[in-house]
Amino acid sequence: MKKTAALTTAVVTALLLAGCASGGSGGDAAAPEGQSKAAACKSLEGDMKSVASQLQEQSANLQSDPEKAVSELQEFDSKLKSATDAVTNEQVHAAASEFEQSFSKLVGELETYAKDPGSADASKLQSAIMDAQSSTKSLSKVCG
Repeated sequence: MKKTAALTTAVVTALLLAGCASGGSGGDAAAPEGQSKAAACKSLEGDMKSVASQLQEQSANLQSDPEKAVSELQEFDSKLKSATDAVTNEQVHAAASEFEQSFSKLVGELETYAKDPGSADASKLQSAIMDAQSSTKSLSKVCG
């Protein structure tokens, strides 16, 4: 249990350090049609800050009420997917979609933990953390 608690704490730390809460302007380069890179990044900025906030809040709840925490994260993941789908700038959409998919995978691993903490596969959870961290860095590079 302590090992898994440390891993869930690492989730928050990894994503925050990777720049998930930073948002960014993404410059002024426009897509051939539609949304500029800057506008696309701006539209995601609040959502990225919410990711950090939700992870922080729900990681504390994972210990006391893991099923509720996962349910909240699943609901948030749905909102994040909708926000990602609304981005029409191709470059930003690709990076945001990669992040959303890795976040969804992470939530899935946390759901496995919530159902049975004793038999949760720590290596899969660690892999999901690493994927989310990597995709967060990619999105941060795109949106600067």
